[in-house]
Amino acid sequence: MKRLSVLLLAILLFSFPGHALANNARDYLPLPAGTKTLITYFDFKFGNEYYHDSEKLSKDLDLDSTVGLLRPIYYTELWGMTVAPQCILPFGSVDVSGVQSNGIGDLQLAFTMFMINDTKNKFVFGYTPYLTVPTGQYDRDRSVNLGDNRWATKQEIAFVKGFGENLWLEWYNSVEFFFDNDDAMGINNRKATSSKDIKYNAEVHCSYNLTKSFFASLDYYFSYGGETELDGLDQDDEIRTHTGGLSFYLMLNDSLQAAVDYKQDLDVKNGIKTNGIMFRFCYCF
Repeated sequence: MKRLSVLLLAILLFSFPGHALANNARDYLPLPAGTKTLITYFDFKFGNEYYHDSEKLSKDLDLDSTVGLLRPIYYTELWGMTVAPQCILPFGSVDVSGVQSNGIGDLQLAFTMFMINDTKNKFVFGYTPYLTVPTGQYDRDRSVNLGDNRWATKQEIAFVKGFGENLWLEWYNSVEFFFDNDDAMGINNRKATSSKDIKYNAEVHCSYNLTKSFFASLDYYFSYGGETELDGLDQDDEIRTHTGGLSFYLMLNDSLQAAVDYKQDLDVKNGIKTNGIMFRFCYCF
């Protein structure tokens, strides 16, 4: 009975709000105005261990997630600087111990502003506001959903610095604010309101050109906060996750870049400890 309770708790904690997309190395290096890009992601995640308050409560949850994302971006000039309006649409399937959800996730709208783009000194400062729209598949009677049934906004800033001909260091920080989900599952299967605290994120990317068309990056991600409240009761599910990664990027021709990105959770306070691999293709036209 205890094992079943742990499993159900883990599933309830597990959600894909818009399948939040972390950045890749050199995402904040702006392309020339007038450039259009279409980026496709194929993200595979796996996990078996569930943690609560940094204690491992289960090691056989069997998470299997296959999610794709479409991300069109348009670079243009506005207010004397390069800007990049874009959107991110997730779709796919997630399965936790046989409980599955398929379909479309929550749409994200974004508008990147490259406020400083000093090509001479190789320094970029960028700012991106995101808006998550609750368009994703959601059913409060299901414990696993691709959508989160709540509006959200993320405010992100990025500092990028190049050194010499080959090395780039990047530091991204963001803060996420969430509106209420007023159709959550409460006690005795009744409708309830779920609130979510502010979540903070940080990323560091260190990338190096191995050839003119191929570079590699060491990546680090940190997320903190986002504790949920159900009908006024704290759920004690605050996130504090450290993740490491390694990624490779290859220009196949003048217009098409292919990338592979491996991530591994290093430390998890609450939730499922995951690892995964993502394939990304970026086409410029």
